[in-house]
Amino acid sequence: MRFRNNEKKFGAVSQGFHWGVAAIVFTLLPLGWYMHDLPRGIEKYRLVELHKSLGLLVLGLMIGRSLWRAFNPPPPLPAGLPNWEHRAAQLSHWGIYAVIFAQVMIGMSIVWAANSPLTFFGWFALPSPVSPDKAMQELAEEAHEILAYALCVLLAVHIGAALRHHFVLKNDILRRMLPLALIVFAVHISAPVKAATWNLLPESKILFHFVQEGVNFTGNFKNFEARIEFDPDKPEDGRIKVTIDTASLDTQNGERDALLRSRDLFDVEKWPRAEFTAGHIRVLEPGRFEAAGALSIRDITRPASLPFTLKIDKLPDGDVKASASGELIISRKDYGVGQGEWAGTGIVPDEVKIEVKIEALQQR
Repeated sequence: MRFRNNEKKFGAVSQGFHWGVAAIVFTLLPLGWYMHDLPRGIEKYRLVELHKSLGLLVLGLMIGRSLWRAFNPPPPLPAGLPNWEHRAAQLSHWGIYAVIFAQVMIGMSIVWAANSPLTFFGWFALPSPVSPDKAMQELAEEAHEILAYALCVLLAVHIGAALRHHFVLKNDILRRMLPLALIVFAVHISAPVKAATWNLLPESKILFHFVQEGVNFTGNFKNFEARIEFDPDKPEDGRIKVTIDTASLDTQNGERDALLRSRDLFDVEKWPRAEFTAGHIRVLEPGRFEAAGALSIRDITRPASLPFTLKIDKLPDGDVKASASGELIISRKDYGVGQGEWAGTGIVPDEVKIEVKIEALQQR
C-alpha cells in the first residue's frame, strides 16, 4: 500500500483524510438540520454535543489534510483537459476547504458566544476566548446556516464533476481517490466494454505538418481529450474517440495562428472542436494496427483511417504503459479548411499530414 501520492494516484494517507472528512461532513449536515427543530431536552442536548465533537474532529482532520497536501502534492489532472476545467477544479477544491474551515470556526463562535461548553466527546473542553454575546451568537447562527447550504452546493458540484469524469469522459480522476474495493465496484458499474481503457499521459501530442511557400512547418494542438479502449489481443473490440480543441492550435507564429483560427480556415468560434472516432481496429502486422473510422472538421465528416505502431511495456509498479504513433494525410479542402481568398493552393498546398503521438497508462 502506498502512503504517499504519486503521479497517478492518491496515497493511503490522502485517501484517509478525504474519506474521513467526507463521512463526517455528510453526518454533520443532516444532523444539524435534524437537531435544530428538536424541542429542548436530553435528546437535543446529546445531539448538539455530538455535533460539536464531530465539528472539532473535522477541524483536526482538515488541518492534517492541509499540512499533508502542502508537503505531498496531489497527482496532476489528466492531459487534454481544457484550461477552464483546471481552473474550475482548483476553485471548487479550495472553495470546499474554505467553507469547511469557516463552518467549524463559526460553529465554535456560536458555542462560545452562547456561554456553552465546547467539549470533544467529553474528554476535554476548549476554553472560550470571547465573552457571552447574544447578538454575536445570532449573527453566527445565520452565517452557519447559509454556509451549510453553500457547502451542499459545492459538494454537489464536486461529486457531479467526479461522476462526469468517470462515466462520461471515462478518465481516472475518480479512481485515483478510490480505495481498491471501491475501484473494483466503480469499474463494475461503469459501462461495460471488452477492451481495456487507457488514460492519456501529459507527453501525448497531436501535430499537423503543412507547407507554406515551399517551406515545411509543424503545428500542434495543445488541448485534446481521448477515450481509448484497446486490447492488443482483441483489437477488433477497440474503440477510439479523440476530441481536439481547434482554438488551441500553435504554430509558433501568432499572426499565422490567428489566421488559422479565422472564419476562412478552422473558424474556431463556430466549430471549436474537431473529432476522430474509430470503431474498428485491425492488425496490419505484429506491432502495427489500423484504426478505421471518421474525421470531423468544421462539421464535415469523412472516412479516415489511422495506421499506427504500438509498443506496450509493463512498469515495475504493475501498471502498463503504451506508446503509439501514427499519421495520416488529409485534404484540407475536403473539410472546408480554406475558403474565400484561401481556397487556392498556391501558398498552402491542399495536403496536410496529421501525426499522433500517444503515451497512455493502464492502471492495475
